Amino acid sequence: MDLLFVVIGLVVFFIALVLPVALLARVSRVERQVSTLLQDFHKMHAELASLKAVFADKSASPDTDTDAAEASDTADRRKSAARPSGALEEADEPQSPNMDFQIGPWRAEKPTKATGISEEEKTVPSVAASVSEAEPQASASIVKEQTIGARWSIWVGGVTLAIGGIFLVKYAVDHGVLGPLPRILIGALLGMVLLVGGEWSRRQPRRFKVPGYDNANIPATLTASGTLVLFGSVFAAHALYGLIGSFAAFVLLGLLAFSAMLTALLHGPALATLGLLGSYVVPFLISSRSSDILPLVIYVLAVSAAAVAIGRFRSWLWFAGAAVGGLFLYAGLMEVSAGPGERLLLNIFFAGALMIVYGGFVWRVHAVDPAHPMPVDRAATVALSIFALPMLGQMQFQHSVSASGFEVAMLLLLPFALAYVHTALRYAIFVPLICALIHVFQFQAELDITALMDGADGLARVISPLPSEATDALIEFVSFVLFFGVLVFLLGILGSARSAGRAVIASGAVLATSGLFAIAYLRIESWQVSITFAALSLALGLLYFAIAERYKDELSNALGGTECLSAWLIGGLFAFTFSATLAFEKAALTVALGLLVPAVMLAYLRYPLPQLRVLTPLAVIPYALRLQWDPFIVVDTLGTTPVFNALLYGYGVPCAGFIVSAVVMTTKKQDRWSEAMQAIAIFALALTLSMLSLHAVDPMFRFGDPGTRFQGSAMLILVGAGLSLALTCFLPGKRQSVLEAMAMALSVGGMVIGGYSLFLINNPVLTGQSVGTGVIINWVTFAYGVPCILFGLLSLASRGCRPSWYTKTVFVFAVLFGFFFINLTIRNSFSPDDLTTAPIRDLEQYVYSLVWLSIGVLCLLAGLKLDQLRVRQASGGIIAVVVFKVFLIDMSALEGVLRAMSFIGLGLTLIGIGYLYQRMILRTSALQPETDPADETALR
Repeated sequence: MDLLFVVIGLVVFFIALVLPVALLARVSRVERQVSTLLQDFHKMHAELASLKAVFADKSASPDTDTDAAEASDTADRRKSAARPSGALEEADEPQSPNMDFQIGPWRAEKPTKATGISEEEKTVPSVAASVSEAEPQASASIVKEQTIGARWSIWVGGVTLAIGGIFLVKYAVDHGVLGPLPRILIGALLGMVLLVGGEWSRRQPRRFKVPGYDNANIPATLTASGTLVLFGSVFAAHALYGLIGSFAAFVLLGLLAFSAMLTALLHGPALATLGLLGSYVVPFLISSRSSDILPLVIYVLAVSAAAVAIGRFRSWLWFAGAAVGGLFLYAGLMEVSAGPGERLLLNIFFAGALMIVYGGFVWRVHAVDPAHPMPVDRAATVALSIFALPMLGQMQFQHSVSASGFEVAMLLLLPFALAYVHTALRYAIFVPLICALIHVFQFQAELDITALMDGADGLARVISPLPSEATDALIEFVSFVLFFGVLVFLLGILGSARSAGRAVIASGAVLATSGLFAIAYLRIESWQVSITFAALSLALGLLYFAIAERYKDELSNALGGTECLSAWLIGGLFAFTFSATLAFEKAALTVALGLLVPAVMLAYLRYPLPQLRVLTPLAVIPYALRLQWDPFIVVDTLGTTPVFNALLYGYGVPCAGFIVSAVVMTTKKQDRWSEAMQAIAIFALALTLSMLSLHAVDPMFRFGDPGTRFQGSAMLILVGAGLSLALTCFLPGKRQSVLEAMAMALSVGGMVIGGYSLFLINNPVLTGQSVGTGVIINWVTFAYGVPCILFGLLSLASRGCRPSWYTKTVFVFAVLFGFFFINLTIRNSFSPDDLTTAPIRDLEQYVYSLVWLSIGVLCLLAGLKLDQLRVRQASGGIIAVVVFKVFLIDMSALEGVLRAMSFIGLGLTLIGIGYLYQRMILRTSALQPETDPADETALR
């Protein structure tokens, strides 16, 4: 069995060495044959061209020169198309786009500059081109044979070399052949032989360099196999036999991986990938008792710097990106495993990582010219931004002003400086900025002054005597925030004035300074009302507006000028809002947030920027959130006074501001933002009226109170129908406009509430709900009668300006509300405030018939008077229902005089209806012209 392993190892080793050489010889033979065929083809092509020229001269065609040029161009195009992307090109030819990556600002170099190709390699004949010329004549089997022989065999050979070495080492270990040191030396010797073979074969391009088969390169395969054998030998010497220590093994493995990446400059990306993976795996292979991470920091930075440099030199953006990814992963691992005293080393690591990224992705790629606009470099932006994420782990360490200052400077100041000098990196400020704000918020010091000064408020908390520890921490924190806030603020002003990326820089500066101010408030005042911070926020907002006013004329025509001005103005508006939030509470705060919308509109009138126009409808969000927090404005102290209470100014004042803003925006320009503001204003008006109505019905209402659902539903229906009628009459709007949509939505909402609540769920006949004892002035009239009138008027007003389906639906609901109003009114008259349990008496049945019969007659008279067929048809339906009721219900329910009166009345009514129709027929006949008897005879 052991002999079998030896034989297998030798056979594999032999195949791995001999088979590629044999296949290379076969490929060389095919190359010579194809070259001969190509030479014969060129001779035939030249003879054909000369014959064509002779015939052209004889015919004296004027297009002779053109035809010859076209023939030459056709031949050149055929040669160019036949050359694969991997073929070597002459020095004066443009490089193929498939040769290297050309992403972002990186530029691929010529092959003679970037890959180290010798002058001897330039003279290698283009075998791939020859093969391409002869390819139409080659069979599929030959192509398959070449693929297997020239590519797959190389790959399999590289793998089998490593397998053969493993079998030999296994045999030596299992049988004790030689000692540990000789085994390691033999393995190292084999690796060196393979490396020498790879270098020797690389220097023989005529034999081992086959253009078009770069991914199956024999020199690169030998070099990779040798590197793996040496890598395994060093690791075995350390991990298996203990011949070398951890430090020596670490250094040797790192050098091997590093050399693999360097040789990739000669052998291609596959070897570079192997070297990079090996470099990042080395620290996991070597175990050490020391907890010092300094060697690891130096090692990872060195390897990553080399990898990024190689990636940039060869224009392998993917390779440089992989190195940045490795840096990022190691940064996270170091944050997790670092000890209390290693914060400085981590900061050095982060600084080094940023320098590597800058040197590989930015240095001498983007010009240091703030005024020069450049497209965004996404690769560099991502590479510079991701290191902000593991830096958040620095918050685990104890408080240190110097260390925290360095970290915040890297997160806050450095990105702004880079964005200023390199406009292509302008978006690299936001991720570090957010991380910096989180870092400042987690400033590890006791700053809750409120807890220390419970009895004081406002400025007294700051100027009153405090414990020395709290005073020192407060001064330290305020100085810290003020220092970075001022620097970022100045960078924002500088960028606004001089940088082509002024819009992003100004936005970042506003976000940073506003965020630092908000964090200072949260850490010091801890969500309490503070006049001091309110005044400071007001001053900050005025400062923002002052900057916008200062640069208004200069930036009006500059690149990104309007966006830059908008950033400062929006920052000022935010500061004003924050000031109101810090100074007011309850109702005053709600009103202040509601007035933010007209404040934005006033700023828009002064600075007519499109960004402010967009912001106007969005400024309602803080007010909406405040209402969500406390819809009753003053919590539980609203009182019982109807209309004139906190709801009136908590909802009414902002609503007035919304209406004014909508009118101003629509006057200036009709667009989606003005339409959004119109919708907000209408909704706010409906909400204001609804809240006031609900409070008037039940001063102690809280949404969903079972005792007032009937009355509340009635008030909501009145509000919806009334507003819809008002909008339809006075602001009908165009078709498909917001005004039309909101008017229809309000009335449809009222109909939905009416159909679900008043007709079904909360119908007083079903629930026994109290509706009052008055004959007319009661909740039946308000819930059914008034909506019937409103929906009837709305149906008339919407003719011609609303869709027909909408008009008909509104009319149907008006009829339904009228039906319920009449019946419930009769019912309430006979059994006041008890619509459910009281029995229906005979007189009540008679009244139902009499009233509905009267309504049918009135509808008939109106239809005859107005000559409206639909009205007459409706009256006929009503009368028919009454007739059925009299014969089916009244006949069995009524007795005595009432039964007789019911039938007598019905009979007289029907006779009267017949008389009216006869009069209508006579009148119609009288209006028709008389016909001469002779004409009638002629017609017959």
